Amino acid sequence: MTIKEKFQELKKQGRKAFVAYVPYGFPTIAKTRDIIIALQEAGVDIIELGIPFSDPVADGAVIQEAASIALKNGANTKNLFDTLNRIKKDIKVPVALMTYYNPVFRFGVEDFFKSMNEAGVSGILTVDLPIDEASEYLRQAKKHKIETVFFITPVTPISRAKKILKASKGFLYYISVTGTTGVREISYDSLSGHIKQLKKETDLPVCVGFGVHTKEQFKNICKFSDGAIIGSAIVKFIKENHTRGNFLNSFKNYVRSLRAEHN
Repeated sequence: MTIKEKFQELKKQGRKAFVAYVPYGFPTIAKTRDIIIALQEAGVDIIELGIPFSDPVADGAVIQEAASIALKNGANTKNLFDTLNRIKKDIKVPVALMTYYNPVFRFGVEDFFKSMNEAGVSGILTVDLPIDEASEYLRQAKKHKIETVFFITPVTPISRAKKILKASKGFLYYISVTGTTGVREISYDSLSGHIKQLKKETDLPVCVGFGVHTKEQFKNICKFSDGAIIGSAIVKFIKENHTRGNFLNSFKNYVRSLRAEHN
């Protein structure tokens, strides 16, 4: 299932998207498979799988630490594709890779997109790739049928936002606050105004990320957006609980608890 198809399904059901972020290789490479399947079983609509990078400038402390552990575990792009190829038959929800451009460039842009397609990946989010420098990236994405999700922030001018929207597929990632990921307070009035302005320019679903960490925030954001992304809170739960017995069941219960009932 593609990201576009998932949003079409959710719209018919009158639901909003719960997008969950986890880094590949954390807490271990072996446990990544179980965590992906657990997220699916817990009702997550789209899974963002992060490629660990040595200089994750957009990530807060929680995800930076997880990425560092993953790199020490030997997590790299080749291993990630190997893992996804082994479990792709079990994955029924869209998977999108979240990365910095360096791993894509080092792997080879065409080889990277070809490998994503072969591994059953639906989309990609590249944090530090400006739209002005993405021509080859977009060409390869189109060739290999990968949906390109781009970012818009509270300070993105509307003229630039229009260019970003034209290149975006699947959904648009709206960054709720300036700065890095992590637990934050969110100004709903300001956020709602920005989302409404964007929706006048596009039919593309708009999901909100950065700072979203509670069920209440998820519920409030979904009143005016098409879904929300939760990352740091999920990574924090994994860090604090992965060595405990019955971890996967408690993890699924925790993930379910983040979603508001009507969504």
